[in-house]
Amino acid sequence: MSDATDQHAASADPADTNDASAAPGVDEDLLTMMGDVLAGHAGADVEPDPEKAWQSLVEVGLARLTAPEAGGGSGAGWAEAAALLRLSAAAGVAIPYAETDLVVGPLRRAAALDDASTATATLAVIGPDGHARRVAWAGGTDTVLFVRRAGGDDDEVGESRAGGYELADVPTGRTVVTSARGISAVPVGDVRPPADAMWTAVDSGAVEAAVLRGALARAVQCVGAAEGMLDSAVAHTTQRNQFGRPLARFQSVQNLVVDIAAETVLARAAVDQAVADALTTDLAGPLSGFRVAVARSVVSQALAVAVRNAHQVHGAMGTTHEHTLHRLTLPALQWRGEFGSATFWESLLADAAVAGGMDGAWPMVVGGVAIEGAGAAWLDRVTRARHTPSRDR
Repeated sequence: MSDATDQHAASADPADTNDASAAPGVDEDLLTMMGDVLAGHAGADVEPDPEKAWQSLVEVGLARLTAPEAGGGSGAGWAEAAALLRLSAAAGVAIPYAETDLVVGPLRRAAALDDASTATATLAVIGPDGHARRVAWAGGTDTVLFVRRAGGDDDEVGESRAGGYELADVPTGRTVVTSARGISAVPVGDVRPPADAMWTAVDSGAVEAAVLRGALARAVQCVGAAEGMLDSAVAHTTQRNQFGRPLARFQSVQNLVVDIAAETVLARAAVDQAVADALTTDLAGPLSGFRVAVARSVVSQALAVAVRNAHQVHGAMGTTHEHTLHRLTLPALQWRGEFGSATFWESLLADAAVAGGMDGAWPMVVGGVAIEGAGAAWLDRVTRARHTPSRDR
């Protein structure tokens, strides 16, 4: 094999995805700024440093992109947030942006908790044993926002009404973190709040909305990572030679890359539909649950093809630490199982299809169908541990 191309050059430039068509409705100058900031933390020659990447976002006002301007945020919406999620995932830059700005921030504001800080945060939903299991960024953020059920079968919550939820915003240094085995550089662990944590009641709807926001954010990130895989595959196959000609000249290689492209475009379409719903209804519309479920299902299927083909195209090189492909594939595989697994989201779609019967199948495919309580269903599985395997949550 002729090694005509340096393996570092095979990595896609994140700025390549920074065009207006990549994020309709988002200001081009803003996209350029996002690409420039992320490019400083991407590439094979750059050692990943989430803290420095986060500080770069803070300095240019991207860290709290969707927080209200009155609270020190930038006052942007889902379009801008989705663009940042996609570009960071495509660049292989790991940062807890989705957790901090899209999940924890709105929950804090719903509970009238302080949300003025630019510090990083993650969400930890406590199960029946008092621990939050497999929390993304466990130990890697400045604070942890714990969520637990209030009232009912938990004596510790005192006078709080049964059936609702409570929040406790706790500095990570005061929590008990037990690292768990993850598949990417994003830390995962079990987290427990301190005994003297201060709990604040919050509306159930706000917690369920946070689940949908997290689920959609993960879908957007997966699409961004798949787009990064596609860019990397194209760059690698056009620049690297074998038997005297570029890899891209081989039909079998072309088929692998085309399959990545086709699956990525399909997933992008499903995710864009859900993002459009978020823009117009803030995921509180009659079809919001359906569109998030479709996005998660399509993304999951697409990701399986994209990851497999991307590694096959890159050969052994793509599995090495020196190459950046693992910064795209491994986080994406981890995101696919967070805020509901593919099994969970597809089970909601299957239930809706069965409920609609023969006459409801086609209208469901064409126009969608209301799926009520998607966020509540996931919370039930996590907080009440209904003997559900973790892979199905």
